[in-house]
Amino acid sequence: MISVIVPVYKVEAYLHQCLESILGQTYQNLEILLIDDGSPDKCGEICEEYARIDPRVRVFHTANQGLSAARNMGLREAKGELIGFVDSDDWIEPDMYEILLKRMEETGSDISAGGVWSEYLNTHSVYSMFDDVYPGTEAIHALICKLSNGVWNKLYKKAVWSGVLFPENHNYEEIYTIYKVVLKANSLSCVSTPLYHYRMRAGSIVHTPSMSNILDYWVSFNERYTRLSAIPEIRNDQEIIDRLKKQVAQAAVRIWRYTYGIPKDQRDYAFLHKVSGFMQNHFPAFGNKNWKWGLRASVFFSRHVNDVSFALMYAMNCICLFIKQTVKKPFPCCPQADSLPSIQRMPYLPLRQTSFS
Repeated sequence: MISVIVPVYKVEAYLHQCLESILGQTYQNLEILLIDDGSPDKCGEICEEYARIDPRVRVFHTANQGLSAARNMGLREAKGELIGFVDSDDWIEPDMYEILLKRMEETGSDISAGGVWSEYLNTHSVYSMFDDVYPGTEAIHALICKLSNGVWNKLYKKAVWSGVLFPENHNYEEIYTIYKVVLKANSLSCVSTPLYHYRMRAGSIVHTPSMSNILDYWVSFNERYTRLSAIPEIRNDQEIIDRLKKQVAQAAVRIWRYTYGIPKDQRDYAFLHKVSGFMQNHFPAFGNKNWKWGLRASVFFSRHVNDVSFALMYAMNCICLFIKQTVKKPFPCCPQADSLPSIQRMPYLPLRQTSFS
């Protein structure tokens, strides 16, 4: 049986489509765990409505604790031998779990993953993969260098989640978590078919940054780099290490791009100095020579904690965004902090300060 974990919060307009896509799966041996995370709209009622219609649906109502806490509850309550995740504003192809399970059985892998449709208001794009199998640490190489970091386009054997939880009170919980699960898998298999529809909604962190969000973004990538680089087999894979370090640098650049727009009394200068110190200790003044020159120039600014560096990065970002919107294609000067091998969107938690240890 597959346990499908669905955290639910303020998605009244999208929840029916999400649940219909799960209940309509060609693979029927499912339990659907709906975690109503204190949603203030009618989501709780909609969940109960589906529980009355279909006995495979189990509903849990909690006070609002955030996405990670809701997923962790789902993991604790899951009865299936296999685990899947669907975010409640997304939807899935009718044969997603049938395809992923077949791929898992064919390859003997502990995790199988499918392609992703990124759904925008008036258009969509495809994040596709190849029909490959990645054993052992090759799976980590694939995760860092090729695949989406989302937990939702994958099917897992429950055993790989043993001892692994999502970090509560943090954003970007998937960056903190997915690599730990992949490390425990004997192999990860992929299918090229796009199976998961990921809805890109207004309210992205790109448009509504806060100090806690942009810092937590950096913390998630830095923690992953630190932990993975301590593993001998991974430390000796220079491509992974270079990619991990580049992601940390891109995340730092993201901080400098948005700090100027955050009021001074809301800026965490102590942590900004910590990030700046990391950049000075780990990178040359203009980054690594194989990076695009826009990122290299941006790395230089992220070594300095002052209004001049914030203002120049803010202006550079605004110019690049204007050019990208005008010509409808990436512009080479733009630091590609958002072109990481993952798909990011605003977490559903209300904006709040995050404490860093």
